[in-house]
Amino acid sequence: MKILVPLVINSFKEIIRQPFYYVILLSGCLIMLMSLTFTFFAFGEEGKMIRDMGISTITISGLLTGCLSSSVLIANEFERQTVLAVLCKPIARIHYILGKYLGIILAATVLVLFQGLVLEIALIINKYNKISGGLSDGSGLIDYVCLLGIYFSLLQVLILTAISLVLSLYLNTAANLTMCLLVFILCHTFSSILPFYSYGQGVVSVVAPVCYILFPNFQNLNLMSISGTVTDPILFWQKGTILQYTVYNTLHTAIYCMAIMWLVVTLFKRREIA
Repeated sequence: MKILVPLVINSFKEIIRQPFYYVILLSGCLIMLMSLTFTFFAFGEEGKMIRDMGISTITISGLLTGCLSSSVLIANEFERQTVLAVLCKPIARIHYILGKYLGIILAATVLVLFQGLVLEIALIINKYNKISGGLSDGSGLIDYVCLLGIYFSLLQVLILTAISLVLSLYLNTAANLTMCLLVFILCHTFSSILPFYSYGQGVVSVVAPVCYILFPNFQNLNLMSISGTVTDPILFWQKGTILQYTVYNTLHTAIYCMAIMWLVVTLFKRREIA
């Protein structure tokens, strides 16, 4: 623990010193604040439109931060051979990888939470405008579906950052971002594509369940699935459906990330650094 904590702190500091971190942070906040002006023709769905745009922006911002940070901390250090200066000290490779990953996650979490706060402020402003215009009462000022969406965006960041860490061992920044983009698109679409072929014979019937195991299903973590689950927030909170849905996806993310980190450590131990 004495070795891991300084590595996490140093990785976090190195990320927040990067210019791209503040470009992503401020750009996301600006987009969410500008969404207040994009909803004039939403006709009563202004809050939903702001929430959807905000959650999407937070997800993309967090994923970009995680993928770029893993390239900066891992791929660039391999290219410059600065990783040798760290590993020549009494630091195990597993501590090195965990320190980098947790530092990236800490920086991405700060970014997601800050942008989430801006999104909630934008939703409160929109709600206050409705109250001032007599179009709504003061109930439901805090959007709990939005809070759940922010949390699930963070879960996606945890998974894709772990995958990006694997790719950073062998790919440069451009190739890493490209592969992460392909994985992100695949994880959002394969659960809609595979059912059409899951009734096939032979190889197809084997490939479908393997894909469900190897690739995380990001469709369970997007706002559309959350909105579908939370059709009646009051009743579902009482029945515990939201709690079950959240716990299930949290456990799935934790298990998947631990498996990926085990893979990263195994590959890192076998890789020749110099």
